[in-house]
Amino acid sequence: MKYRSTIMFIAFMLTTAMIDDARSQSYLNFPPDTVVSDEFYNYRGYVRYDNAGKIHLVNSRQFHTNSATREIFYWNNLSGQMIPYRVTNNGTDDNYVTIGFDGTGKVHLGWERRDAANLFQLIYTNNRNVSAGFGDSVWITSGGINKATPYMAVGRNDSSVHFVYFTFVTGQDNAYYRKYNYITGVLGSELTLGPAEASSENDISVAVDSAGKIHIAYTTNHQAGTGTLKYFNSESGSLAEVQTGVADLISYPSVTVDNANVLHIVYRRAGDNRLYTINRPAGGSFSAPVAITPAVGLPSYYRAIDTDDERRLYVTYQNSNSSYPRGTFLVHGKNGAFSNPILVFEDSTGSYLGRGNSSVAAMHNGEITVHYEATASRNGNVVSDIFLKQGILNVTGIDLQTSLAPADFMLYDNFPNPFNPETAISYYLPAGSAVKLSVFDILGNEVRILEEGNKPAGIHSVIFSANGLPSGTYIYRLEAGEFSQSRKMVLLK
Repeated sequence: MKYRSTIMFIAFMLTTAMIDDARSQSYLNFPPDTVVSDEFYNYRGYVRYDNAGKIHLVNSRQFHTNSATREIFYWNNLSGQMIPYRVTNNGTDDNYVTIGFDGTGKVHLGWERRDAANLFQLIYTNNRNVSAGFGDSVWITSGGINKATPYMAVGRNDSSVHFVYFTFVTGQDNAYYRKYNYITGVLGSELTLGPAEASSENDISVAVDSAGKIHIAYTTNHQAGTGTLKYFNSESGSLAEVQTGVADLISYPSVTVDNANVLHIVYRRAGDNRLYTINRPAGGSFSAPVAITPAVGLPSYYRAIDTDDERRLYVTYQNSNSSYPRGTFLVHGKNGAFSNPILVFEDSTGSYLGRGNSSVAAMHNGEITVHYEATASRNGNVVSDIFLKQGILNVTGIDLQTSLAPADFMLYDNFPNPFNPETAISYYLPAGSAVKLSVFDILGNEVRILEEGNKPAGIHSVIFSANGLPSGTYIYRLEAGEFSQSRKMVLLK
């Protein structure tokens, strides 16, 4: 009888394994292309497609830790390979570059530069009237006060670039909007949106839809780097605040508008440090927040969202928190259902010290380019290299995580999988229950008990360390009352 039970257990586990094998990849196995690898620190980059599907990348670049050497670089693959163009070449500090395209496909750049008084101001250029490179720069802001972390969007039909930014002073900061018409050269008035404190890499962003309506999201940053989510749009004819329904403290708000003029906002919630998204059709109401990352780790990101032609949302982020596998990840989804995180970059060779920014550009149906950065020490200098991964995702039949609270018990896929030596396992309880979470080898032998006892309702996560165990396939099993579910994971050493 015991022999028969063991055979049945193994058969069940193998069936589970075959089902799991049919799921989509957990690793973005597109071949990496090295954009730049030298003795400079290349960072704060992000990538975009133009209307013809060509890749454009902008970034800041400095020597070692010397910010006075920081310059703006722009890259594109119009010739078939990524070619760099040095936008700035001076002895001052240029940073936080942002990029956009007008209706004719011309490139527009905006960034932050120190002025003659050594204060940060916003500056702008484009390549509309030159055969190569960029024309004369225009100061968007001036005056005796620092401006910080600019973001820019380009209107396709109104010949304008739209800037949002913070002040950066002792005392109360504010969030601002300003428009510049690059045809007439007219600089619009500076509009104060409200109190806000400059803090993280990207606390304010702007998008323009196909009807020329402006959408702005930012956080007030009034408490420990987090704050209230603020959203403004110009659908009424002038910029006005619109309530999002998000009451939580948040950070890192980013906005994008898809080709149906549906607005998407992505942010990190302070309560559980997960990334969430809300969306809103033109003139409509916001959806309920949907969690798009697991309930473990500390995801961070910078200008890292985009949508493809099928209105699928893509987000990249990196995690450096030791309580969760470290690396650069991609999630994507639509209509409230999102993929489990896909590992883009993990330094398995020990060549790098950490991860920098990442971003994603999307088009067609699942065609993406992901940019990511890796930091190192080279010849005594702090450096950061930039890489691209390009390809087409199979976005049908993706391995979906349950983003909203399910009505029943749920055992989630572990992540990462395969893993070495740690992986995160999460489960959901709709009500308090006695639980047991165990790990078995492929022969059905119990090798670890990860959780045992009474647990309250909600999502629970545990880190499984496989130290001392050999490589191979393992099964983790959750028992909670009458509920029982198992999943497969693979340890690769």
